[in-house]
Amino acid sequence: MYPNEIFSNTELTEDEFAISMAGDKLPLKSRLAKAGKCFICYCLNGEAEIEVNLTRHSFVKSEIMVIFPSQIVEQKKISPDFSIMYFTLAPHIFQEVTFRFPPSFLNFLHYHFYYRVGDEIVKEEVVRFKEIEEKYLDTENVCRREILMNLLRIYFLELFNKIRQDELTQTGTKHNRKAEIYEEFCNLVMRNFKKHRDVKFYADTLHISPKYLSIISMEHSNFGAKQWIDDYIILEMKVRLKSTSDSFQKIADEFNFPDLAFMSKYFKTRVGISPSEFRKGN
Repeated sequence: MYPNEIFSNTELTEDEFAISMAGDKLPLKSRLAKAGKCFICYCLNGEAEIEVNLTRHSFVKSEIMVIFPSQIVEQKKISPDFSIMYFTLAPHIFQEVTFRFPPSFLNFLHYHFYYRVGDEIVKEEVVRFKEIEEKYLDTENVCRREILMNLLRIYFLELFNKIRQDELTQTGTKHNRKAEIYEEFCNLVMRNFKKHRDVKFYADTLHISPKYLSIISMEHSNFGAKQWIDDYIILEMKVRLKSTSDSFQKIADEFNFPDLAFMSKYFKTRVGISPSEFRKGN
């Protein structure tokens, strides 16, 4: 008799993994929210206007989109014929699946959330998705979780291979020093936005001048460094205001504003309405 403990964890909850072969919208709980999970989706038909961490994109047929749990996503206009297939992974499942993957690959996906793959590749991926779905639905299989994890690893390995071999990753989008600085800046803002709203802090951390940081930010995002920082903070504040019933004072403290009046002025100056008006209207 085989030892039960080898494959004792046969359960994989819907919160940990979910798959759909034909969805008509992104698997988000609201229009503006942190993804909360990693999700990989292919556009099968139509198009949708998507914004991910301040970057707007028209998601169209034969594109793949990879969203990470910490990214703030908003799906805006969706065409009537919009259709996608996707699967979602809880953060700990995604981490387990991509363990030991090159950091450069995950960074590429993080900053290039959409990728053109073409009709033929999509047809291949439909077959792969069906295989993953079949194993997911086979709840009687005592090795179900392990098989699924391996299929998902193979999926990401194949994706890594496709991107690695694509000429865009070899030449056109090969990172130069400015691109590296911009990515480091974005990462720093995402980690420190609640404590630091000034460009000087980020420039000093990157060992460059505030002026040079703004030039790099403008080249890569069409926003100066200060606007990028403020826009990201506002984005995070909108998510907090929309997704919780926490008091405005608690949010002001969390975002390190000196007082509630300062937070309200900061928000209204950039959004056009007060935090309370935003919460009521959303």
